[in-house]
Amino acid sequence: MGRTPRSEAEQRRELGGYTEAEFDREFARSHRSDWASIATRVATLLIVYGLLARAIRAHDPPPWLLVLPFVVEFLLIFWVGWCLSTFVVSCKAFAKSAGGIVRVVMASLIFGGAMLAAIVFNPGGTSKPESMAMAVHEAGQWILRTDLHWALLAMAAALIGSTALEVMRWKQERGVFVWASIMTAGFRLGVAFLVAFFGVFVLVFAGEWIAPWFEAGVFGVGRPLTWALYFFILLVEVLTLVVAVLMHRDAMKPKEEKRAAPPKSKRRLP
Repeated sequence: MGRTPRSEAEQRRELGGYTEAEFDREFARSHRSDWASIATRVATLLIVYGLLARAIRAHDPPPWLLVLPFVVEFLLIFWVGWCLSTFVVSCKAFAKSAGGIVRVVMASLIFGGAMLAAIVFNPGGTSKPESMAMAVHEAGQWILRTDLHWALLAMAAALIGSTALEVMRWKQERGVFVWASIMTAGFRLGVAFLVAFFGVFVLVFAGEWIAPWFEAGVFGVGRPLTWALYFFILLVEVLTLVVAVLMHRDAMKPKEEKRAAPPKSKRRLP
């Protein structure tokens, strides 16, 4: 039996201002799920995280350094999205999805505060900095020493560049603006919450078995918390790839096949 069609208002409420058709159209256009694209993405993950593991063994960086790129990415998304919806893109659906300045400031305080706390208190590190100023200074030195600032600049340039192309395309075609460049980041955040939730149960029931592996130096140089974050992030990336592929293939299905399918899970852009 087919599912009961939802009204446009219900769809926009559940999908952050968009209808299913609008979301699926842009998602199908901007993503790929063929085997060649999947193989390329897997190869990229192997290279990136292989190099990251090598860097951990060589430099033994503080744990917070691994999550800094993701924090910066989400802060950039919130602020760029607000600037777009306020000054560049006149689309009500996108404005609702991007949120107002209050939402942007709150997100910045939460993500930025969590990152600052990690830098200052240095959980899992060898020692605690004497002052906040020293902690921030040491953080800057770590970023420069590992060339992470170039990676952050490249990430920002890639996001702004792809966004500029999307805006130019929208100005030519008009209609609803769907910020496709940030979809993967949104999926990653959702997957990270789920993995963290289930990870708590794993640590409760299997922590005593896992801990000796890290403490014994099985993975070479590197603090236990650093390696734990490394495997957490790697798992999130792999599951995000799986989710994106499945959702893209679902978006590519003919409308007749979708009508007979069970209801989709709710999707919302960050």
